Amino acid sequence: MANTRRHSLKKPDSFKKTVFSNRLTLLSERQKMKSLAIGIWLKVGTRYEGAKEAGVSHFLEHMLFKGTPTRGALEIAREVDRVGGEFNAFTAREYTCFHIYLLNRDLDLALDILSDILLNSTFDAAELERERKVILQEISMVDESPEELAYDSFFEQLYGRHGLGKPILGSESSIRRMSRGDLLKFFRKHYSPERTIVSVVGDVSHERIKKKLKALTRSKWIGRPKLRSKMEIGFQPAPALKIGRWWRVRPLEQVHIVWGVPGPTHSSKDRYAAHLLNVHLGGGMSSVLFQEIREKNGLAYTVYSSISPFVDSGVFTIYAATSMHQVPLCLKLIEETIVKVKKDLLTQEEMKSVKDSLKGTVLLSSDSTESRMFSIARNEIFLDQHVGVEEICEQLDRVTPQDIRRVARKILRQDRRSILFLGPKPRPQMISRLKPLKFL
Repeated sequence: MANTRRHSLKKPDSFKKTVFSNRLTLLSERQKMKSLAIGIWLKVGTRYEGAKEAGVSHFLEHMLFKGTPTRGALEIAREVDRVGGEFNAFTAREYTCFHIYLLNRDLDLALDILSDILLNSTFDAAELERERKVILQEISMVDESPEELAYDSFFEQLYGRHGLGKPILGSESSIRRMSRGDLLKFFRKHYSPERTIVSVVGDVSHERIKKKLKALTRSKWIGRPKLRSKMEIGFQPAPALKIGRWWRVRPLEQVHIVWGVPGPTHSSKDRYAAHLLNVHLGGGMSSVLFQEIREKNGLAYTVYSSISPFVDSGVFTIYAATSMHQVPLCLKLIEETIVKVKKDLLTQEEMKSVKDSLKGTVLLSSDSTESRMFSIARNEIFLDQHVGVEEICEQLDRVTPQDIRRVARKILRQDRRSILFLGPKPRPQMISRLKPLKFL
């Protein structure tokens, strides 16, 4: 039996949730649009990988496109292309998502393909070897993308051997030694109904979707174990973030700087204030970091801040790329900007600007079935509840300048700052110029 419930009046009637008897969760939000977005979300990502499994979640993501007993890889691609749709997937540190974007009329096709790859993928040996080469090329691309490499290196330093610090793609050595048996073992352990969310947004009814999910809602998926504890599936609590300053040598034209401190978790009560703080600091061309470092001083082409929240951890980062001789000045301006944000209250004009910016982003994304599909699934994974667009905007409106300053002082702590530099080997004079840097 399935348990279906309607949410309170504060939540739109268009949203519904059903948890089936096998513990698979269906979320749907009805919108009067021609497009339909469907996602299959698995509560597994890099943080669940063991020491010898680096990159297995991402490898599996690739392999589920490579065929079932009734569909080859080309047939899967053709069926979606034939109706003008898009089929893609991505792996994150705490989840994996397979999603299809097409017209409402093609609901049956989308659910049939997604159910088929989830239940019946064959993991063909020849396809696996071809995809291994593709992933190795993907890893090489990251090695040639300094910004991505800097962030991967920074997370590795912060989290150490914990899964949250592992590169999502894995390493060249881990991918080369990964066997079909390794993939199947991880797949059977984690790809089970109680760890699966189906998220659907478009002009289709919840009841119709339920009827089309029979294959996924049967009591047991063949070869998948029953519900286990977090520890049994590889969940390890996040460690305290390491504090340090690291220089990774690469033959680059610029030095890529990642400055970071512990940030809010997904469910933090301060998350709305933290996101507004992020917009103010480095969320766009009008942000204070962009204006100070690029517009006023011409030190960097790219500079921004960002928040990476997780279930039980989080990181608040600032990124900039600049020439070697300008590294000390760039860092000085970053930290002076932070000191000012911690000291001064935002003006009413600044508050209106950051709120309008973030609410505008939220409201614009609500016009996209794909964005809404992503949003309702992530809310289920991290908050175990539905959060509507109106509620988000109301919460943002409640944030005061005092809240932002309080959160800035809480997050941007003087004793928790870490910095990673990625670039050419620094001369001793440069190191001596950085050594006097103190926590401001």
